[in-house]
Amino acid sequence: MTRALFSLSWLAAALCLSACGSDAPAVPDAAAVQRAESLRPTNAALAAQYERACMTCHAVPGSGAPLTGFTEHWKPRMKQGMDTLVHHAIDGYQAMPARGLCADCTEQDMRALVGFMANGKDISHD
Repeated sequence: MTRALFSLSWLAAALCLSACGSDAPAVPDAAAVQRAESLRPTNAALAAQYERACMTCHAVPGSGAPLTGFTEHWKPRMKQGMDTLVHHAIDGYQAMPARGLCADCTEQDMRALVGFMANGKDISHD
């Protein structure tokens, strides 16, 4: 019994240490959080959609959603490509609901909103 507990303790310690590797998600500092809370797209319609549907999660640290404008959260996602991210936003992915709860967002809107959140600045929205 003692040997089993000892083995389990070592296993738990090894798992904890492996979680401390470079794959651990970056934690935004207070300035990054303040920036995420204050950023808005310059396009008024996109800003309204962002405030209504995206900010609830993407401007709140600890929500599980990548923080708006915090590139460290977005880098691994952007490696998947914009088309994949837009597809995830439209169809839903993991904890993100379909369309990000933005019923009036077109695919073009989604692309612009994802680009905005990933970069913290507007991308083309014609």
